[in-house]
Amino acid sequence: MSKRPITISITNNKGGTGKTTTALNLGAALQKKGFRVLLIDLDAQGNLTLATGCRQPRHHAGELLMDEASWEETLITGPTVHLIPASRMLLSYEHRLNAEPDSGYLLREQLENRPYDYVIIDCPPSLGALTFGALSATDWFIVPMQGENFAYIGLDEILQCAAKVRRRINPGIKLAGILMNKFDLRTKFGQSVYQKLSANPSVRVFNSSIRQDISLMECTAFGQSIFDYAPNSRGARDLMNFCDEFLQYTNQHETSQVI
Repeated sequence: MSKRPITISITNNKGGTGKTTTALNLGAALQKKGFRVLLIDLDAQGNLTLATGCRQPRHHAGELLMDEASWEETLITGPTVHLIPASRMLLSYEHRLNAEPDSGYLLREQLENRPYDYVIIDCPPSLGALTFGALSATDWFIVPMQGENFAYIGLDEILQCAAKVRRRINPGIKLAGILMNKFDLRTKFGQSVYQKLSANPSVRVFNSSIRQDISLMECTAFGQSIFDYAPNSRGARDLMNFCDEFLQYTNQHETSQVI
């Protein structure tokens, strides 16, 4: 029997919802609690890679999945982060992964017996082969969502994709919740989206939410987590509250790590 770290995918097929900020700072919050954390960037834009301060990785996640680079060659380690980075080349690798009959298992196999407690995956803003592979390796997925026009559109597609993964490859995948990011319930759009989410029996909404905070935008530009960049900020408090709620909920609904 092999064992994988608890794997979390941050996914939304709409861009600009705060996926990278969530992935970076949830990982940092878990680290502050003493957990060993690995970040994986599967978005060809490479925002998570840049947000950790890595500018020009020698190898990327696509090469790892296609056995063109080893785990040791791809993994970037530093004093505050362990990272499997992304590259613009991931776009071409996604097309190649589509042609692989077992592509859904590739990342799952790579994570077996790795020395981490948690793996956090920043998924691309699409539901292609890379996202499918991430969900196939995932225990919990989180959907960040902003309270703006069209924010609700696409959620059903994400849930349907996860249901397909659950049926075909990974029966243990679960929705941890919808994370409200930059939500303003004073606006009609924010109220409308929140009401729709709350009325949907298929989803769970985190009680914690991430409020607008310029520090959250700045910290990624400086290659730091919010806890290093502005530890006393509103963003740091919100992200730690979210981490606490995530841990409490997932511990209560624990899923097996054994394949």
